[in-house]
Amino acid sequence: MALAGLLLLLSLISANRNTLFEAVFNLLARGMGLGGYLLPIVLVGLGLWLILRNFDRVPSFDPERVTGVTLLFFNFITSLHFFAFPADRAAAFALAQAGRGGGYVGAFISEGLVGFLGLWGAVIALFAWLLVGMAFTLDVTVADLFRWVPPLAVAARARIAPLIRSRLARPPASIESPAGLPLAPPDAGGETLTAAAAEGGLRFDAPDMQPEWVLPALDQVFDQGQDIVHSDEYDRMNARVIEDTLASFGAPAKVVEIRHGPAITMFGVEPDFIESRAGKTRVRVSKIANLADDLALALAASTIRIQAPVPGEGYIGIEVPNESISLVALRDVIESENFKRMPPPLRFGLGQDVSGTPVAANLAAMPHLLIAGATGSGKSVCVNAVICCLLAHNSPDDLRMIMVDPKRVELTNYNGIPHLLAPVVVEMERVVGALQWVTREMDARYQKFHDSRTRNIIEYNRMIAAQGGKKLPYMVVIIDELADLMLLAPDQSEKAITRLAQLARATGIHLILATQRPSVDVVTGLIKANFPARIAFAVSSGVDSRVILDQPGADRLLGRGDMLFQAPDAPAPVRLQGVFVSDLEINQLVQFWRMQTLRHADASTLHSSRAADIPAAGIPLKQKPIWEEGQEEADKDPVYDEAVDLIRRQGRASVSMLQRRMRIGYTRAARLIETMEDKGIIGPPEGGAQTREVLDYGPAAPPAGEN
Repeated sequence: MALAGLLLLLSLISANRNTLFEAVFNLLARGMGLGGYLLPIVLVGLGLWLILRNFDRVPSFDPERVTGVTLLFFNFITSLHFFAFPADRAAAFALAQAGRGGGYVGAFISEGLVGFLGLWGAVIALFAWLLVGMAFTLDVTVADLFRWVPPLAVAARARIAPLIRSRLARPPASIESPAGLPLAPPDAGGETLTAAAAEGGLRFDAPDMQPEWVLPALDQVFDQGQDIVHSDEYDRMNARVIEDTLASFGAPAKVVEIRHGPAITMFGVEPDFIESRAGKTRVRVSKIANLADDLALALAASTIRIQAPVPGEGYIGIEVPNESISLVALRDVIESENFKRMPPPLRFGLGQDVSGTPVAANLAAMPHLLIAGATGSGKSVCVNAVICCLLAHNSPDDLRMIMVDPKRVELTNYNGIPHLLAPVVVEMERVVGALQWVTREMDARYQKFHDSRTRNIIEYNRMIAAQGGKKLPYMVVIIDELADLMLLAPDQSEKAITRLAQLARATGIHLILATQRPSVDVVTGLIKANFPARIAFAVSSGVDSRVILDQPGADRLLGRGDMLFQAPDAPAPVRLQGVFVSDLEINQLVQFWRMQTLRHADASTLHSSRAADIPAAGIPLKQKPIWEEGQEEADKDPVYDEAVDLIRRQGRASVSMLQRRMRIGYTRAARLIETMEDKGIIGPPEGGAQTREVLDYGPAAPPAGEN
């Protein structure tokens, strides 16, 4: 490719051409004009790129990107000829004959656009053509091509605002009174509304107040679901098959109720009586429950779950999968009466039960939630649905979040929303620090409750609102994969999670844990004891189901959102079809909060009348992660120098040694060890041991026996 491009380039710029190169010149220069020179340059650059990257074989190219590059090339040569502005058709083709403009190809397309659409219509068509080509080439939407415009406008307004304020702040020329004394300028007090605030739809009640957040409109963010259609004849046929199968195995029963759900249909079966020596006796419930596999064979179903008996009902539930699973839209559950009856602010929609009734839950009453399920069962969709419900009904003043996503693809889309206390944590080494920060925040809130003589966040916020102060927001910590955290630091993670689960409810801090490996070393007994609310999606074995729910049943779920929800106050888990939220809905919600964040920050900056609150222009602002304060604490620790001297004298370093010799706690000793490792004083732990090698002995010599 590089050599071919070089030969083509030489054929275009050479004065002496043979028959072959003359044909190439006519094809490129006259056919594509100045665009003919671009083709060999691209070939040379692409060939050299493949060579320098040491590719063993030519990589496969995306057809959409190839289409986009082709569209951009033809748009380029057409624009070259169009903006040359030839006088008439003859002049346009004379320009192409000379190898200028866009050549014959550019002349044909340009003249066709002008003749069909007119001059300004051709300009609009070329611009639209350019946008489509860039969207295909960059593999983004057309709207994403202009994502740089709002930040640029915010930066421009931030630079212009100080100039406007400085001009408005100049005192007017003094006007002398008849007595010779200067008159004071009129008072400029009163309500104000900045241009940026008016543009963003944010209102102020007084000059010193911050703009209020606006919640999104549900009909503009979420899509509406479709109605579920059932066949009564198909249900009656399945009911007869169930009755005949049970009767053939000596367990006669009668179908007394049929409930339709989005994924399954539950047949309510009432046990009948059989003749025995003692007279008529009712068929035992366990006998019907043991016939699940025989019923699945008779109904030609993939799996059957028997709920014996249904809580609060006088029959046994036989759950048969539908022919097709219907999607449950998040908007349908949010707009239902069951959801509206839930007390705010931490309510969220779960899905629909076996009768098609929407089911909602309140995180504040749980108070923590454990979600488990195999890959592809719908666990991540459920986590996203919970997050979207919370974001749709709570402003950043009412709710703050900390998200942990070791997979880096599930929750990182939420970066940039104002509800996040820090960007989504993707490094597992920082999760323990984040949990420790949440623990300190919990202790600080309890201290505030003690000082104000209140018992929980509700009473505290009510008291603060009466005094005109700023209320405490609720805080939700979401960990998408608990297994990785337990694998990295099992003891510290279990202690931090358990302490938060036991004490954080009154402070308004709640946990949502999700894992795809529900084994006993991940979901330990101590964690399960503090998470009474659990959601189980389809798992691979009955052992995993017992780990999550303490009973089998999750191993017979269908997947794709089919789940069992164990409420804290329910005697048995309820089978639901989880809500579905699409990537488009998530992006619309995130984009809504991101744009409002920009307008909110811009309006607040322009509205502030105090010069000390306005940052100087040109200074990059970056929010520091909330859990990095532990590093500064270690650097400022008064015993840090003593700890360094101790490990240099001992010739080794470990957390347990610092605890014993200096009589300090584990957290403080571990922080000192990490600081020493960051500064190169000690090395990393060797193998499975916790002892570390001393790398820098300072001015003192190593102790005897050390090299």
